[in-house]
Amino acid sequence: MTKEEYITQDFCEEKPVWRTGRMEYLTESTWYKKIEISCCDDRSATVLNRFFSYLNMEKLSPVDKLIKGQKRIMEKRLEKKHQREKSKIDQKMREVKKLPKNFMDWIDETAMAHSRYIYYQYSRKKYMDGYCTHCHSDVKVSGVKHRKIGVCPNCGKKVLFLAAGKATRILDHGEAVYFQKTKKGFVVRFFSIYKYYGKHYKMPEIRTLELKRIFYEDTKCLKYEWRNFKQTGEMRWCAGWDCYTFYDAACYTANLEKVLTGTPYQYCAIKQFADRYEGAGVNVPYYLLRYGSKPFIEYMVKAGLNHMVEELTQPWYFFGEYNQNGKNLLEVLGVTREQFRFIQQNDMYSFEFRTYKKMLSQKNCKIPEDFRSFCQQYERDISLILELMEYTTLHKVERYCSQQTTEKQPYFAVMQLWRDYLRFAVKLGYNMKNSFVLFPKRLIQAHDDAADAVRKMEEKELREKMKLENERAKSLLEQYRKIYSWTDGKLSVVVPEDLFSIREEGHNLHHCVANYTHDVAEGKTIILFIRRNAEPTKSFYTMEVMDKNIKQCQGFGHCEQTEEVKNFVNAY
Repeated sequence: MTKEEYITQDFCEEKPVWRTGRMEYLTESTWYKKIEISCCDDRSATVLNRFFSYLNMEKLSPVDKLIKGQKRIMEKRLEKKHQREKSKIDQKMREVKKLPKNFMDWIDETAMAHSRYIYYQYSRKKYMDGYCTHCHSDVKVSGVKHRKIGVCPNCGKKVLFLAAGKATRILDHGEAVYFQKTKKGFVVRFFSIYKYYGKHYKMPEIRTLELKRIFYEDTKCLKYEWRNFKQTGEMRWCAGWDCYTFYDAACYTANLEKVLTGTPYQYCAIKQFADRYEGAGVNVPYYLLRYGSKPFIEYMVKAGLNHMVEELTQPWYFFGEYNQNGKNLLEVLGVTREQFRFIQQNDMYSFEFRTYKKMLSQKNCKIPEDFRSFCQQYERDISLILELMEYTTLHKVERYCSQQTTEKQPYFAVMQLWRDYLRFAVKLGYNMKNSFVLFPKRLIQAHDDAADAVRKMEEKELREKMKLENERAKSLLEQYRKIYSWTDGKLSVVVPEDLFSIREEGHNLHHCVANYTHDVAEGKTIILFIRRNAEPTKSFYTMEVMDKNIKQCQGFGHCEQTEEVKNFVNAY
């Protein structure tokens, strides 16, 4: 062992083994059982004391000095390793240049566009004194209320009115992103912003924290975050982290075209997307990631489909409704030019787009003029309303449902009831173009009558089907009767008379044997009854035999076999 490194010889194995583990970790000590290590002789203690004299820890035992010495060596090794990592990171960080002089002005003006207020001094006068935090002007306001949205009479910007006496402390948060050119590509810098309005609301405090940097170099993506380095307590840039999320960050666009020129993202249209409105949020990492594999995002942005792009650039989104192999936007969306213009005019969200395509696939389904309001109103029940619109117009659907709505049957409950009634009517072969059929005056009564008629019809169809199957099963059951009938004097195995008796058996014992009639008719399985000889007509247990093996034997409500039945089945 030296002051720079050490090895330990372990005699626990058959052959001595040299290890690099620390002495304190080579013993099997636990919190409830600690193994003490001590020197075998005085000579060993003397050697250890002499060797570790540089520690200046005379009070420690020789073994503790050994452990301390090993720990110091490991700490120095770790420090050198950390220093190499930090030097590499620092070298990378030197590529990052200073922020432009107008960056903080842009933060206040654009990135924090949602943090605009007019503080007013409440009075009973018609015009009250106010102050706009955006244009930094004294204004006169009238007819305003605390926390109501309005417009500044001076700068014309959207603001929130605050009574100065009520809003003494306001803390707003925002996110910002800044692109910078580097030697091998560009770096994206992420800032978390806090703006605090106190009693002196005319001089709010703005604090920015740069928490993340992502270097884009061709196909490489190097991520760094400002955090506790290796749990050492030192706050600095750390490599390989990707924990901070910036899903809705305002993007500084003044230099974007210059930065992205000559990179794979030159035509990604992120500048146009970030400028769609003042302070618009962008999920930059996912935007660039999606663009790499889904370049049609560029066409969507340029076509003004911003809501779709907002959703496409989120980590939770999937691309089920888009043809990713489409050569143009019409092929990607799977629509005609006329349909595309309607999508473009409404700047549809993905949900609205899916709804629109469903409506296009339905016959005689008219698209509502106020399409967004329609989607918002029926968002949770869109399949329901679309099914009703297969038979009539939206206007008539809403009018009829409103007429049928009561306290006990609210609007959407009426829609569901009506949908079920219409399904029954189709099964019964009613004329669905007849208004008397479509719009029954007493919906609940019509629903119940139709449901009863469908039940009877299905029961009749089932009986007819079972009759045909029963004819096929008669010969099989006759053969089974000769083979499988047996008794021990107390219990008997009885072959069913027909398929109807199997169905009745299931009803009597409250289990699912009634569903086996088709398989019995096909010869796929054999159903047998176990009866008490004293009560030969009363259902007791049901047994299934397949491939000459007893598959199951159950009684009332799927109950297990009693000892008596088990012995009988084993004997059988």
